Amino acid sequence: MILGVHFGSHDTSAAIVHDGEVLAMMEQERFDHRKHSTDFPHDAIRWCLDQAGITRDDLTCVAYANDVDVTNHFKRQFLAQAYPGAMQPSFHTQSGVEEVLRREIGNVALFRTDHHLAHAASTFLTSPFSESAIFTVDGMGNWVTTTLGVGRGDRIETLVQVPHPHSVGLFYGAVTQFLGFHAACDEGKTMGLAPYGKPTFADAFRQICRVHGGQLQLDLRYFTFHTQPLMDESGSPRLWYSGAFVERFGLPRTAEAALTERDADIACSAQVVLEECCYDLLRHLHGLTGCDNVCVAGGVGLNCSMNGKIRANTPFRDVFVMPAANDAGLSIGAALLASRNVQPGFRRRPMTQAYLGSEHQIDEIEAALKEVPPDIDVERPDDLVAAVATLLADYAIVGWYQGRMEFGPRALGHRSILANPTRADTKDIVNGRVKFREMFRPFAPVVPLEDVATYFAPAHETPFMLQVVSVLPDKREVIPSVTHVDGSARVQTVTPEQNADLYRLLKEMQGRNGVPVLLNTSFNVRGDTIVRTPQDAVRCFLGTGMNAVALGPYLLRKPGKADGK
Repeated sequence: MILGVHFGSHDTSAAIVHDGEVLAMMEQERFDHRKHSTDFPHDAIRWCLDQAGITRDDLTCVAYANDVDVTNHFKRQFLAQAYPGAMQPSFHTQSGVEEVLRREIGNVALFRTDHHLAHAASTFLTSPFSESAIFTVDGMGNWVTTTLGVGRGDRIETLVQVPHPHSVGLFYGAVTQFLGFHAACDEGKTMGLAPYGKPTFADAFRQICRVHGGQLQLDLRYFTFHTQPLMDESGSPRLWYSGAFVERFGLPRTAEAALTERDADIACSAQVVLEECCYDLLRHLHGLTGCDNVCVAGGVGLNCSMNGKIRANTPFRDVFVMPAANDAGLSIGAALLASRNVQPGFRRRPMTQAYLGSEHQIDEIEAALKEVPPDIDVERPDDLVAAVATLLADYAIVGWYQGRMEFGPRALGHRSILANPTRADTKDIVNGRVKFREMFRPFAPVVPLEDVATYFAPAHETPFMLQVVSVLPDKREVIPSVTHVDGSARVQTVTPEQNADLYRLLKEMQGRNGVPVLLNTSFNVRGDTIVRTPQDAVRCFLGTGMNAVALGPYLLRKPGKADGK
């Protein structure tokens, strides 16, 4: 058994891999309720070992993605560029990283790889492709921001590395900060806001962030991440944009202030330029590899709007994005590389579902039910799926807590909040009374794979909700609460093999209202992480406007008519 660990930055996590198979994976934030947690993943490690039925003594090695030699190499390149006002980075040794691991875990054998190679492994070695181009793109890891590579069999070759500070992820993060959101956390809000605006600032951003000769180039006058570390002593992002940025685009939005037309236009323009830069890099990657497939990972790989247009804007014909494309997936990537190198039984296994997290037994669920007040109706229906479908057909908003938890930032039908998408006001009700989040943010539809072409185009399998497609024009009034303002949707497809209960629930809905589509959002509220325990689920249900929750075999309902209002 190999334990993969990601630590030392945000989205810390742990995973167990054996002979190339990912057996378990959890993010530390699920335990400490700190979104994008930077804490060492003690809880995630402990859970992974328990899930595999092993102790630290049973481990072949502990794998991690932090190669200080790579970092120091690119720091020396950074200093050689002599950027005006550049900081003087400090240099470290690999032994310092190893000391942290041995102090936190014990005296175990260690396997190390670098940040972007682990991203590449996390997506290629779990993809369905025997040969593929590989695109990793994020803010920065080991002082690299982007790589272009190729995978063949179980081998990965890195062809191009883009060094810090030239980063499309940091560019987008700086814009996110300018819009009053949090960098390295709220980039999805910028993506969600973008369709409300016009690309009036795109030409200005094209002068600031562009690709030339297969390399990304930023005009660093507009940024600060070459003059100071990205994070402060507490691990929070510093201010990434400069005074020149403010002079060019005006005063930044204050957090929680009303969003203006200019704010939406800036979001739209940044999204356009991020996509253009990524597609330029992807076209260059295709020229280097000649592959028809591409695997994507890194934090920018969560930009599902960009992912959904790769086929239309590059020569690539098939795209795979692993569920934890962000840094949480590094624990999987590092462990897979270690498994390939040290386990003779290694073989690649395509990832078809993401249910690798915790599952709670009936006694734990029943213990949580003791927290339920007497006015909540609790029953154990003979047919839970049919009972929930009846509630959803009447526009109830239902929490859905079933099976093993998903890994990655998307709820994929085990820790979800579900709603009927056929009424336009459902989106505002879920945003305002359940999620307590900004009203401009969209919701995703989940649909049986065989029905996806009836509602969406292009129609292809997207089990991990990481690609945006278009809602067919004649279906936008049929499923308005999952149709974004620009007619798009971040679709999740599902098959009986991936999630039998969710699939059947969709078919039950089709029998009731003719539409096998549900609104699917994560089982949490703004500012908190996705619920992990049955107690988390009960508290979230009681503290929000959800009408009901399916908690294992039990159905909990609040008093009153369950019409979502």
